[in-house]
Amino acid sequence: MTKRPKRMMYAGGGVLILGIILGQFFGLTPGINTDSGPGESEQTTESADESQSIMASSESDIVPVLIEPEPQKNKSQLEVPLRVLDILIEDRSYLIKSATQPEDSYQPAEIDKIIQFAKQTSGDEDGIRIRVYRKGSARVIPESQLKDALKKAGLSQQTIDWKIHLVD
Repeated sequence: MTKRPKRMMYAGGGVLILGIILGQFFGLTPGINTDSGPGESEQTTESADESQSIMASSESDIVPVLIEPEPQKNKSQLEVPLRVLDILIEDRSYLIKSATQPEDSYQPAEIDKIIQFAKQTSGDEDGIRIRVYRKGSARVIPESQLKDALKKAGLSQQTIDWKIHLVD
């Protein structure tokens, strides 16, 4: 009886080692051999087009002039196609931004401007066209006025996501 537990222990160790080896072979062991080691160097490859353009410019007498692309102008919200319009109610005012803009780029807006942008939205994959957030200082009257204005504009309640939680 004393030989059987030792055999089971050796068999279990063998299965474990075999599993590690097969995991390495098929890439199933997470975190092992995923990074280059200290002796390995990253290889850089150049495409054929890049090497030809370098050779062509070094053989000719003409020095190529690099033309820098024009910096992209900040498009106003009217120029950017809107999928979802984010509205933030703060105290008695409204702040808006499109969902693709950075979080700190809210702009003040009146209800008529909000309605204009809301009608231009196409909606996300869930059909949400407007998300409404509230700060802790948000008042009830501006929120109810916004609800009424969106309803009068013909936007259904299914396309508006009224967030329950407050934002800072």
